[in-house]
Amino acid sequence: MTLSSLRSLPSVSFCVVLAGCSGIHRESALSESSALIRERTGADLAAPRTQLEQRDVDARVVSLLSKPLSASSAVQIAMLNNKRLGATLEELNLSQAALLEASQLRNPSFATSLRFPRGGGGSNSEFGLTGDVLDWLLTPLRRKMALREYAAAKKRVNHEVLDLAADVKSAMYEVQARQQFLKKLETASEVNGISADIAERLHKAGNISSLELLQEQINAQQVVLDLKTARADLQTARERVSRLLGLNSADASRWEFVENLPTLPSSDPAAGKAEALALAQRQDIAAQRETVAAYEHALVLMKKTRLIPGLNLGVDTERDTDGTRLTGPTLELELPLFNWGKAKKLRVEAELAQAKDTLQALESEVSSDVRMAITDVRSARERYDHLSKNLLP
Repeated sequence: MTLSSLRSLPSVSFCVVLAGCSGIHRESALSESSALIRERTGADLAAPRTQLEQRDVDARVVSLLSKPLSASSAVQIAMLNNKRLGATLEELNLSQAALLEASQLRNPSFATSLRFPRGGGGSNSEFGLTGDVLDWLLTPLRRKMALREYAAAKKRVNHEVLDLAADVKSAMYEVQARQQFLKKLETASEVNGISADIAERLHKAGNISSLELLQEQINAQQVVLDLKTARADLQTARERVSRLLGLNSADASRWEFVENLPTLPSSDPAAGKAEALALAQRQDIAAQRETVAAYEHALVLMKKTRLIPGLNLGVDTERDTDGTRLTGPTLELELPLFNWGKAKKLRVEAELAQAKDTLQALESEVSSDVRMAITDVRSARERYDHLSKNLLP
């Protein structure tokens, strides 16, 4: 600790206090996330804090539910009404509180004592005021680390919100697909019922064998069973959508949806381009990168404070029994005689290494997921092309 460092303490502390009190409002963090979610999904986030704001959100949800839902409008309802999403958004409050705490100076300590001589006479009083100067000087570095953690928290929230949007879209597409499949089965059931009735008449006339009649009857009954299963599957798919949208039991049974699926895109994304896009834009990867940076700052902070764990400066004044007052500075320095901070340093180094390994593993997993998804999409397109060009005609 140099003399120049101590002299610069007032200006450093003032700047830190100003920095800690600015730029960490919940509304700004929510607006940043809202902008990203709107860009990626077209939906708006909402985190009502008052009853009036909640009524506005409820009215918007009712308006959206009054019309047949598409995947996009379902995502918008989830952004407004999903309570687990609301709990996720509260992570912004928690991370902001941690940032604010890291940005503020630690309170000084005030001590006093009053002593009375046994033989009578004047009392002896003493007052002292001390503060952890080292903690004050390191506040900018500690705040820098907290800013990284705050950025990581925002990106984790964004990732969970985008995950919810993807789940809602997937669930809505499943509902639409099962509805179309159900209609096809209803047509097939009607046709097979007529076919079985005709087969029974032909059998009575002696034109087909009993085995052929039995085969027609089995086909008709199998379609009836498939129809019952399809109706149950559709109801299950609807319930999954209702849960993701945060709907109550009354609304879950009433909402309608656009039955036709959107048309397929003309081509599939290139594997290499999709993989690069995922690595660049996935919010969980961005969050883990911020976590790595936060641990790097933590290691720097650990190295700066390892040999001087604590340094308290203050002033002390004492009035003796004869009325004499003595006033002067105090210094309290923690001596690293037994604990040299090696364990803390090793822990931070291990946490940093763990964060880096997690980042590399996450990047590898995301790349693999993208490649598997591209393979699934291409396989589905090939099956669709084969069915539409060969089997259905």
